[in-house]
This record gives sequence, structure tokens and C-alpha cells, in this order.
Amino acid sequence: MELLHDAPPGFDGIAKAFAMAKLLPTTHRMDVKIGLVRDGVLLAVGRLDGYRQVNFFPDHVRKAGWKESLLGGDDDMHGCDMLFTHPDSARRQDDDPSFIRRPAVELWPAGNHHADR
Repeated sequence: MELLHDAPPGFDGIAKAFAMAKLLPTTHRMDVKIGLVRDGVLLAVGRLDGYRQVNFFPDHVRKAGWKESLLGGDDDMHGCDMLFTHPDSARRQDDDPSFIRRPAVELWPAGNHHADR
């Protein structure tokens, strides 16, 4: 994994998980670009091949508290296929008071499943 900026706290574990993933044997070259982001800045990138590698690494990164993103626009994804946001960055976005969540919509009212019959 290529570090583009200063490593955040806990990055050693992420780097070790990436190195371990690269050691797993593969049968196909998937060439999946992985990115790590903190405060909206891409701080590290790497490439993984094969299902075992692509399955192993994200599992360990999610357990470390990083938030995974798979779909998004090119700007959101920084040109990566899989993107992980540092736990501190994810908390800051959730704590933003200007962020308004839509209220939950009740699709089937409780207890009224057969009211019209």
C-alpha cells in the first residue's frame, strides 16, 4: 500500500492487513484499486487481485472501524473501486448538525394489514 500522506493513528494494523492480503494466492487478476481517506483527503492507495485478497482486506479494515464505500461518483471515490474512510472522519460527518436525515417512512402500518378486507 502506498502512503500518500502522514499515517493516521492505527494505520500500522491496516498496512499489515493489506500486506497479508497480498500474500493470499489468486487465480484471476481483478486489479481492484483500494483507497483510504481521512477528512476527505486520499491518504493511501493499493491494488488487490483475486476474490480472497479483496474479501480478506475489507473485512479487517471494517473491524478496525473504517467505513466502506463501494459506489459513488469518481469525485467521491477518488478513482478507487473500494474506499475506506477513517473512523474519526466518519464520526465528524455524522455529528454535523447541518446534516438533516429524512424521517423514516412506514410502508405497512402495524396491525392494519387486513383493514380493507
